[in-house]
Amino acid sequence: MLVRKRQLAAKIEVAEGTAEALTAAEAKFLVYSPKVSHDIEMFTRDPVRSSFSGMGKVAGKRPAGLSFRLELRGSGTKTTDPAWITLLKGCGFESNALKSAAIGAITGGPFQHGETITGGTSGGKGRVIFNTVTGASKVYYVVISGALQSGEVITGGTSSATATTSGAPVTEGQEYRPISSGVSSLTLGSYEDGVLKLIKGARGSVKFNFKTGEPVMLDFNFQGVEAGITDTALLTAIAHETQKPPALLSATLLLDAYSARMGELNIDVNNALAARDDINDSRGLLSYQITDRNISGGFNPEMVTVATYDFYTKFFGSTDITLALNVGATTGNMFKFYSPRLQLTKIDDEDREGLALAKCSFDLNGSVNGDDEFSFVQL
Repeated sequence: MLVRKRQLAAKIEVAEGTAEALTAAEAKFLVYSPKVSHDIEMFTRDPVRSSFSGMGKVAGKRPAGLSFRLELRGSGTKTTDPAWITLLKGCGFESNALKSAAIGAITGGPFQHGETITGGTSGGKGRVIFNTVTGASKVYYVVISGALQSGEVITGGTSSATATTSGAPVTEGQEYRPISSGVSSLTLGSYEDGVLKLIKGARGSVKFNFKTGEPVMLDFNFQGVEAGITDTALLTAIAHETQKPPALLSATLLLDAYSARMGELNIDVNNALAARDDINDSRGLLSYQITDRNISGGFNPEMVTVATYDFYTKFFGSTDITLALNVGATTGNMFKFYSPRLQLTKIDDEDREGLALAKCSFDLNGSVNGDDEFSFVQL
């Protein structure tokens, strides 16, 4: 049996903890280093008696884990989710159609990422994506209700900013953001050159890894319930997506308005996972639930003068920093990552071959209403 001959399939469950049938249609992922782990709880039988000999253990609850990597690449059509959306949904994300409306000058701006805008004539509502300042030609948003229309004044519910639209809404692509409820559970199948290891009731966490000159890599770690290990042939006639992933080059990375020079960046969603015990289940578990998250990360920009960019004053003052990063240049295969409230939590004095670096750790914080600490879009 060959390690190179492996496939991954994933499907959203209709009933949480009930395994779905998997086919080639659910196996479009091209993954790196998939690995299944079983950490079965074993009850030790050690009653007192005249002998020290062990009496064997009793197998109990049967959790299972699955970890792997895959490339960030688009579907090729900006309004169509890539195959990895299934995996992302199991990590507490949702997908939404991204719209834009052309606007004139903004009064009292900026429009704030995550706030609700309302059309003064149509009554249409949308959730703003990206802080939008005066001079911007359009505002990006996700529809909440109704539809904005041309020639009306839109008003920000938090900022009270206003602007007049000058065209009908346009569909721009897809938005992906973390959510705190309604997270899908997955059935996962690791096909390993003749053996299928099945996991049900799975949820997980994901880490985005950015390295100059390489594709952005997504590291997934799922936890679920072991649902069978059987002799099963590899799937055939899989319609893999054909887009090549964009390399992290000409990426237009901004901290506030400063174009920092750096080689690496990571964003870790850090979901907390809890087992849902089920005495009625033959494995002792129904599923795993996401109970919390703490999105954090790090980057290593070259150190610069205070006048150029004052990392330390922002660190000492708990000052919010906006992070914007564009990846790719081809429609249907390019992405923009955005966070309006990056907070530095540590700065280390390091170097790379003699170049001074400000190695930073950070948290991505949300507003009081939440679920707006971070999002990215396919364009």
